[in-house]
Amino acid sequence: MLMLALAARANETESVRLSRPVLSAGSDNVWTIDADVQVTLNSVLIDALKRGVPLVFSAEFEILRKRWYWFNEKLLSQSRPLRLSFHSVTQQYRVSQGDQLMLMTNHLDEALAAALNVRQWPIAQHAAEVQLQELMQQLAKTPEAFEIRFRTRLDSGQLPKPLQLNALTNRDWNLSTEWVRPQLSLSGPGSTP
Repeated sequence: MLMLALAARANETESVRLSRPVLSAGSDNVWTIDADVQVTLNSVLIDALKRGVPLVFSAEFEILRKRWYWFNEKLLSQSRPLRLSFHSVTQQYRVSQGDQLMLMTNHLDEALAAALNVRQWPIAQHAAEVQLQELMQQLAKTPEAFEIRFRTRLDSGQLPKPLQLNALTNRDWNLSTEWVRPQLSLSGPGSTP
């Protein structure tokens, strides 16, 4: 009996797969990142979503300078939160960024793709342009001197307070990809290498 319960539990667990993201330099010196994330939500997250609990997924990008004598120095850190919610009256999933509604759909898979996949996300929009260009030139010359990483995760800090406590101890609420090093493409997103 216990084995059947464990097998059923294993079949309903979430799975997250992150394809290798691509960091591209555009013709107008704007650096963008693209990534595909495939996710299957477990029954706990789907139930919470259907009961009105919004799920906030955060795409995170960092550039660190490697140092042998101390922790790596964080040069750039950026995140992009997207909110996935379910509207019970219209029976539609909604994806929004801040106050801007980006998508309304009847299909959970389509809403998850819109919330998790990253397309032409410009990095460091608020950083000084000269400093960013210098950093990217250094990165292009000596990529091994830097740690560039990207991940997507369910931001449990954005859950309602009672669920935040539950998320600390319950694996059902911990949904994250590992940090992945993006592929560096200096030719731009639309051209071939």
